Amino acid sequence: MLRLVNYIAVLMAWGYTQSFVVEPYLQSATPNSIYILWETDSNADTRVEWGTSTFLGNNTSGTAFYNTGNSQIHTVLLNGLDPGNRYYYRAVTSTLSSEIYDFITPADPSSESSLKIIAMSDMQKDWSNWDKYDEIIHEGIMDYLTDEYSDDLPEELQMILIAGDLVDTGSNYTHWTDHFFSPSAPLFAHVPLYPVLGNHEANTNYYFKYFNLPENGSAGYEEHWWFTDNSNLRVIGLDSNWDFQLDVQLNWLEDVLADACYNPQIDFVFAQLHHPYKSELWVDGNTDYTGQVISLMEAFTDECGKPSIHFFGHTHGYSRGQSRDHEHLWVNVATAGGNIDSWGEYAQADYPEFTVSQDEWGFVMVEVEAGDDPGFHMKRISRGNEHEFRDNELRDEIHIRLHNEMPNTPVGIYPVGSGIDPDMLILEANSFQDSDDDEIMAAHFRLYENCDTASTPTYDEFINRENWYYYENTQESIELTSLSISSLLNGNSVYCWQVRYRDSSLGWSTWSEPLTFQTSESQYTDNLLLNPGGELGTDHWIVTTGYMESLEANICDGIEPYSGDYYFIVGALCNSASYAEAEQIVDISEYSDCVDADLAIADYGGYLSDWGGDDHPEMTIAFIDENGNEIDRAETLGTYNAFWTLLSSDYQIPIGTRSIQMILMGTRYAGDDNDSYFDDLFLKVWRDTSCMNTGMLGDLNQDEILNILDIIILVNIILDGDDYQLQADMNEDGFVNILDIVTLVDIILEM
Repeated sequence: MLRLVNYIAVLMAWGYTQSFVVEPYLQSATPNSIYILWETDSNADTRVEWGTSTFLGNNTSGTAFYNTGNSQIHTVLLNGLDPGNRYYYRAVTSTLSSEIYDFITPADPSSESSLKIIAMSDMQKDWSNWDKYDEIIHEGIMDYLTDEYSDDLPEELQMILIAGDLVDTGSNYTHWTDHFFSPSAPLFAHVPLYPVLGNHEANTNYYFKYFNLPENGSAGYEEHWWFTDNSNLRVIGLDSNWDFQLDVQLNWLEDVLADACYNPQIDFVFAQLHHPYKSELWVDGNTDYTGQVISLMEAFTDECGKPSIHFFGHTHGYSRGQSRDHEHLWVNVATAGGNIDSWGEYAQADYPEFTVSQDEWGFVMVEVEAGDDPGFHMKRISRGNEHEFRDNELRDEIHIRLHNEMPNTPVGIYPVGSGIDPDMLILEANSFQDSDDDEIMAAHFRLYENCDTASTPTYDEFINRENWYYYENTQESIELTSLSISSLLNGNSVYCWQVRYRDSSLGWSTWSEPLTFQTSESQYTDNLLLNPGGELGTDHWIVTTGYMESLEANICDGIEPYSGDYYFIVGALCNSASYAEAEQIVDISEYSDCVDADLAIADYGGYLSDWGGDDHPEMTIAFIDENGNEIDRAETLGTYNAFWTLLSSDYQIPIGTRSIQMILMGTRYAGDDNDSYFDDLFLKVWRDTSCMNTGMLGDLNQDEILNILDIIILVNIILDGDDYQLQADMNEDGFVNILDIVTLVDIILEM
């Protein structure tokens, strides 16, 4: 002790003043304990003075260890605290004392107390917007809390979650002290923070020295994944970096979720990890490992009836989506300061899970409600982007309840029965009804051929009420209770269809009772392509460049087919080429009358996908004359989506066309494989009724019998002045008149 006093005296004599490198911040709060940490620029003692008032009165010592140079990180654990109580403290190191700060311990879980959380990520320095993270802390989070609630930080905010990339360079000491901790000091001194590792931390020792997180992860990985409970909420921290995408983490997560399932105090589970499974703003950031995490959380919500979220970052912007069949939210909480991944800058994809994606700075606020009607209200607060400033503008929100009443089962209205036009078909159901007064959030339509509901649907359409993508809501004019289908159905065929509705709390209704209908004659041909889905290998297709394969599921690290047992890969997996092209030529000369009358349209498309958003499957059709020359070419359809996506278009068939060339293209932009996938391709020709030869002349009711009923229809055609009909032109003179009635009567009399 005498030696320490002498040491301090010498320092004072030299005029040395000890200072804080990192101001005090809070970690790992429980109802009865909390960690207080700080960093100084020299070796000295470690203690915290604390109490239930600013008079303090208690003194607790801790430990210190060197960080870099002479700097030391100090850690003090306060024990024996009361739940839900306010405490005051200051950090003391030799002659150095901090300001007096306060915090409130988490409430006892039995008290059913509500809480608020800030979630953010990717605050690494944006060198073109130097002070952006400072702005988000002060003008963003702290001003928002004051304006919306009060300036009592510990009262209004209980946890801060950070989904990785706290700094730009994890090995750079000043990035931690100056870029991360310095702007955050007024917030972290009052509210505990709970970060997880991103890729920019690079597993440097600085991260592990600065943070004292719950040590309940797998043995040997305690600092990489953990969980903590606060009131009715369990928060789970995970490590999605490549070296730690381990089965041991998934096994641990499964156990933690199982425990939360049977814990009556836990109503919700929020997980955070850095890397997305899917991201619309930057598809190269996607990781399959996060998909496995999502699958476990989806299973948890289904089995336990407890809604969940996974927060992520890595791609710089905000996104909110939801699992299609589960009460699970996907939320990108970036960017809290890092450079924005702007629209049009990288490979991007419109994933069906996402309702909104925005290239902006901001943070996420979650109000977790406990008590008799538990729920959580999540809000995205925006600070704008390079082009438009937003001052804490609410840009997105969703409210999820634990005890949600599901919407009423919808009732199908149309189509039902026979004689349904397959070319202009609209599925219609009754209006949305919900006993909780929720709004409709999504609809899901399925249509089956021959009413085989155990098979892959012929048409499967999931529609969100909103889809904010690339600055616009692509669902702006969508009516969720009806769905238009054209050119996808065959004539003279039996189908049935169902629909279900989703409410704004992620609850699905049960499926409606199937409605059966039979289509009439179609103006479209059947699919003219042979072997459209690879079930016959590559038969009927000609490979002009590279490779084309027909593979079963998961062969050569491939995917599941959209339907059937096989799908095409143009570019190939087992034998890969950077670019590949394949074609099939279809003879349409039998439709030349309609083509040369300029009354024929080609409808083409299919299901396309790639692996991770890098490679690019594309398709188009070319129109060929009788001499084999290309007359014209239709629009090229393609996608970067890492899921089966239906693409289709139509094009007026040029006069003189005698064949159509379907062309498939696959381009590799990353990796070793050319992951350009195709399935259930189609090519159909639409013909105007005026040039269609639909059966024998005079059979106007298409019952394959010529009789008085056809004469009556013919008379009405003439009297009503209807458009020319080929089947009514009995003498084939190009006109429908009394002479055709005479001809039809003569034919009937001679039968």
